[in-house]
Amino acid sequence: RGAATGTWGHRFWRSALFVQDDFKLASNFTLNLGLRWEYMQPIYEVADRQVNVNTFTGQLITPGSGEFGRALYKGYPKQFMPRIGFAYTPNILNNKLVVRAGWAYQSFMEGTGANLRLPLNPPFFIETDFTYDPRTPGTIRTGFSDVTAANVTLNMPRPAGVAVPQLQGRAWDLNLRPQTTSQVNFTLEYQLDNSTSVSAGYVGQKGTHLVAPVEANQPVAGTGPFATWAPLNDRRPLANVLPNLGNIARTESSATMDYHSLQTTARRKFSSNFEFIAAYTYGKTLTDNLGYYGSGNTSNEGAYWQNAYDRRGNRGPAFFDIRHNFTIGGNLALPYGKGQKFGADANKVVDFIAGGWSLNYNLATRSGLPMTVRANDLTGQAVRPGVRANRYRDFTVDESARTVDNWFGLPSNRVGLFCAAGVDDGRCAYGQPANGQFGNAGIGTERGPGFTNLDFSIGKRFNVTERNYFDFRVEFFNAFNIVNWAPPGLNINNPAGFGAIGGQVNNPRAIQFGLKYYF
Repeated sequence: RGAATGTWGHRFWRSALFVQDDFKLASNFTLNLGLRWEYMQPIYEVADRQVNVNTFTGQLITPGSGEFGRALYKGYPKQFMPRIGFAYTPNILNNKLVVRAGWAYQSFMEGTGANLRLPLNPPFFIETDFTYDPRTPGTIRTGFSDVTAANVTLNMPRPAGVAVPQLQGRAWDLNLRPQTTSQVNFTLEYQLDNSTSVSAGYVGQKGTHLVAPVEANQPVAGTGPFATWAPLNDRRPLANVLPNLGNIARTESSATMDYHSLQTTARRKFSSNFEFIAAYTYGKTLTDNLGYYGSGNTSNEGAYWQNAYDRRGNRGPAFFDIRHNFTIGGNLALPYGKGQKFGADANKVVDFIAGGWSLNYNLATRSGLPMTVRANDLTGQAVRPGVRANRYRDFTVDESARTVDNWFGLPSNRVGLFCAAGVDDGRCAYGQPANGQFGNAGIGTERGPGFTNLDFSIGKRFNVTERNYFDFRVEFFNAFNIVNWAPPGLNINNPAGFGAIGGQVNNPRAIQFGLKYYF
């Protein structure tokens, strides 16, 4: 992605070699082979103002110390990216069938944002985050007087009289590496006649070593009843080595994803004046991390795993998983006026009024996105936001009672819908996790509203001379003014707002006019 530069003056070099060629092995068979190699050189800070943390031992790594040099983590020289593809027209069905397939192994270095880079560690940058144990709360009377802002280092002891860690840390995996994606497709395309073709194919993708932010100093569970557990911050893995360091945002390449789909397309060109294309995709995307940046207008669970020690618990439908997706589009040029089938000899006045009209349209509709039901972290065990509820059984959704204020069609009083902490009464679908526990609900157990949109435009060409003309258009975005709803409220600790939709994900209808002069 090129050089990463900014306030901290990072330097990043990228070396690449790429070879590709096509081989015409027969009149009806073409083979494509390619190989790309890249070297991922790690980022370093121009003035060596950064510190890394070995989150397994607590060792602080500084520029020039140990095997990592100035970058504080290893480079990666094994980015070999082969690819192969072919196109074949078998001697059957009047040579109107084409078989295409391809496979590529791709790799690139993802990012987790400038706020997780190593120069943001003390002593070069100070940020404090106090997470008080519910049994030993802090007080606002002290203000910021308990924050030490001078001579701060990650390995400093906790100041006298301070019960909680002051410092937030950033760490990059010492063996951080680029993500790899294996992509494959196999498609059959058939020409029905001179104007019509259809295609159907499988498209898949498997990603490994995806970059993800991880809480690397999350408190571990205690033993025995929750009331007897040691204070939360004393249960952090690095509490004995780095007692004044609380949360550690570690950038690592450990996430995975899978995508499988059936993709179909139909094309039809009725004449020189009318054509359309329709496409339908049935797909499924699974992942165990939504990525650092997430997405707006979706119901996602947060960039960090709720339990860093059980990342498989976060595997489920991706926040952008769309099971059914259909689009259709086309254009129509009215066959009247100069150069058209009708009205070619019309006088200039008639041609100016009736000739040169065209219509373009695009309709898209898809099924709803996954939604994750959440609860409150009442004990601080999760550290990061995005805690899920316990799931006991499916919702019984009353479609006839579904409204904007009640997406799931639930009883208006919401009584008995959600169980108390750690309790399953045999009826509730979701409940609050027990103290010190993480919710067992999966990712994306519910589905949100679908999406439909139609855009179209009406155009008129006004010829001035043979080569000069005006092109006038009226464009309608969301032409039918359809409201596409945002995800509803999904926190069981707010029963009144659970299932209530409070926004929309699209803009209202917009109409714009445009005029161009071609010469």
